[in-house]
Amino acid sequence: MLQGSSTMKARTGREKQVYKGCIRQVAGCVPINKKTGEILLITRRKKGGGWVLPKGGWENDESEEEAAARETYEEAGARGRIVSLIGVWQHHVIKTKTGLPKAEFSFFEMEVDKLEERWPEMDERDRQWFSYDDALKALIKPFMREVVERCSLAPLPDNNNNNNIIVNHLRTEKVCS
Repeated sequence: MLQGSSTMKARTGREKQVYKGCIRQVAGCVPINKKTGEILLITRRKKGGGWVLPKGGWENDESEEEAAARETYEEAGARGRIVSLIGVWQHHVIKTKTGLPKAEFSFFEMEVDKLEERWPEMDERDRQWFSYDDALKALIKPFMREVVERCSLAPLPDNNNNNNIIVNHLRTEKVCS
């Protein structure tokens, strides 16, 4: 079982960040409660707020799954079991010098076992359980709605999580600047 870090301090900085070429690798979760059919969302720290999925930089001393679990603990205070890779999405912002995406996001489904009363970013973010439909309405980032539409809570027949994992890995020879 993969769980988040036991420390109360969130990791900061990008010294240990994983990059594929010059594309930052980000890992996140769709934290779900299988019994209630709900999805846990968090508020953004940046201007304007809004609801998002927990995610953050994958670091070179952990696996992608461990990074996703760590970020979900740091940002949402949720601990649980990573059950599947939902897919990989490229950031919509393209670097002007290279023409490459700013980041690549790998999202995993996490079945939440426990919500901590205290967690590293509790003073910076709110968290809330949403029904599947309400989560889709609340998410402010369109690509995150696509992620949720591919989780196990998605109504059939659109739920292709087990058969068609989206992987858009870049194959490029462009040089980072």
